[in-house]
Amino acid sequence: MDCPSGTVAFTAKLKVEDSYPPGNGVLKFATVLINEGGGYRADTGIFTCPRDGFYHFSMHVSVVGCGQCAIYKNGQKVVSLYHSTLPQKYSEVASMSSVIQLTGDDKVWVNLWGPGRNNIFATEDNETVFVGFRLG
Repeated sequence: MDCPSGTVAFTAKLKVEDSYPPGNGVLKFATVLINEGGGYRADTGIFTCPRDGFYHFSMHVSVVGCGQCAIYKNGQKVVSLYHSTLPQKYSEVASMSSVIQLTGDDKVWVNLWGPGRNNIFATEDNETVFVGFRLG
């Protein structure tokens, strides 16, 4: 991946039709708003480090019911969130962020926990996003 400016940053959001994913694994944020440095892949939902350094990642997920997910690095959980709007089932946003040191081809993604905790959604006016950028 080429990033001659040194800037590495991405913002991707969940498509409306990808709301309420049925299983566990990588949550794919398929609509890419910016991908400077080319590290994020919409088809896989995975960010691959194009330049060593410290990175800040955040996720903001819209939840109605129960939602649980985590930021993973190379298959290991870094930070996670659990949010429930039960029993009222109002829509709310849950957020999580972390600074992570990356080198080589380290990979980072948002991972779902599985059925019953996947009430994560997006609408035309209510976004679920994954953001990452290199510090310094």
